[in-house]
Amino acid sequence: MSKTDITYIFLLIVAGFLLHNCDKWDETADISHVSHLPEFNMVGGEFVSFVKSDSGKFEDPGVEATVEGRAVNWYYLSLPDIDLKTPGVYIIMYYAENDEGFSTTAERVVAVTYEDISENDLSGTYEGTLWTPLVESKVRKIDDNGLYKCEEVLGFPGYSMPGKFVDLGDNTLMLLPGEGYFGEYGASEGSYSSRILSWSVILLDSPYSGLEIPVTWRKKE
Repeated sequence: MSKTDITYIFLLIVAGFLLHNCDKWDETADISHVSHLPEFNMVGGEFVSFVKSDSGKFEDPGVEATVEGRAVNWYYLSLPDIDLKTPGVYIIMYYAENDEGFSTTAERVVAVTYEDISENDLSGTYEGTLWTPLVESKVRKIDDNGLYKCEEVLGFPGYSMPGKFVDLGDNTLMLLPGEGYFGEYGASEGSYSSRILSWSVILLDSPYSGLEIPVTWRKKE
């Protein structure tokens, strides 16, 4: 084989290598593409609260959905019939997609309370009574109209299950849906006194689906 033939074969190999890598680049070029998801501006706030009333009607103010500052259409995933005569918690869910079909959701929590609860304050450090060793949970008021955030709702040692609840007045609270180590959990009605918080954690994800665990928290001195 002549030196010219060897050079020709070498050039073919190099050309094939470059062509192969160009193909790979073409195949992966879109992988690094950044897809911008819709962002929501919640008109009127993510949490609103009303004292029960025999008159009046709640009109949802809706949301604004944008992708990189450009307005996009949004839709309701759920829009419950909010009855201002019936105390409880209602959750409105919104949905929007970008041009590539990737979606995001947002939610608004609407509470109807038995009484004016603006002066109530259930914040503090609580200690779970169900498990050993005892687990602490700091409870913080994040809205004057009754919305609270708590570090733990289940209190199982070493397994984080944070959450939120709403003070409905008349010693009644509503644990909001949330998610933690054991997966998602649903809303449940609970109760409170000056030093006690009680609710049930209803697990939704397999293998714990349907498991309901009553939990009591006692406020520390």
